[in-house]
Amino acid sequence: MVNSASPLTAELLAKRIHTLINEEAIPVGSHLTEASYVTKLKVSRTPIRAAFQFLEEQGVVKRQPNRGFFLVDTKRGLFADADEPLEQGSSISPLCFTIGVDYLKNQIAGKITEAELAKKYTLGRSTVLQAMHAMEAEGWVSRLLGYGWEFNEFLTSQATYDQCFRFRLLIEPAALREPGYQVNEKVFGQLRQSLTEAVSEEGSTISERQMYINGTYFHESIVNGSNNQFLIESLKRANRLRRLIEYHVYARRESPVPEYKEHLAILDLLEAGDNQQAAVYLTEHLERTRQEKMRIAQGIFAR
Repeated sequence: MVNSASPLTAELLAKRIHTLINEEAIPVGSHLTEASYVTKLKVSRTPIRAAFQFLEEQGVVKRQPNRGFFLVDTKRGLFADADEPLEQGSSISPLCFTIGVDYLKNQIAGKITEAELAKKYTLGRSTVLQAMHAMEAEGWVSRLLGYGWEFNEFLTSQATYDQCFRFRLLIEPAALREPGYQVNEKVFGQLRQSLTEAVSEEGSTISERQMYINGTYFHESIVNGSNNQFLIESLKRANRLRRLIEYHVYARRESPVPEYKEHLAILDLLEAGDNQQAAVYLTEHLERTRQEKMRIAQGIFAR
């Protein structure tokens, strides 16, 4: 049983409680007892109480003196956003990112066991194992023969990060030159609307998470027009590998607005049927982005 409550444990347990509330369709106004979730989640009362305090901070529950916690709103706070996948088919959880970030900060070793991670984050080994399997599927870690896990070199190698950009420079412009290229008017319309709104708001309200999603969705969408499954799947794989690093890079960028303006220019060219010029502009766009991000990445990879 978990007996202490770190901030990470409280947040993860709060999310699990929130998931159970929705799965059980508990109505607003219901009394939620700590004891019931101690039993359901097999943890002690202290971390459950911390989780309820976290839920109260998010506006999901409210404490009433001498009565306990009551459900206020199942859609409030970070949960309405956090329950959405980072990208379709993704199984990456907040714990995965926490482990990855701690590795990048050199707070955990490159080779580590589930037991060590469970102890560090005050979590059950089954929860840690689920996270490690998800990270393995993303290509972030590999299982060692016999015992433990090892982080893949890509996460801490400036050279491989640069190789990913050079790979994208090879395949993305080529996708726009494919003979069967087709513009998806609905998708392009959605892209244009979201990019225009972001530019008008000067990107002030866009989180690192949303910047990553916006960028990958745009690039995967324009490559999808090629109808070349090899190009499409290759790009998706590259995006999964670079995701953790990209969060740190985006956190250090001054503004995504210049990038979004270039995205709009690429849409203009593709919708006008000028795929050749769109491919040239995309190459220039990727090279500019590569140079900017590699400058930022130097600090991230300085371990």
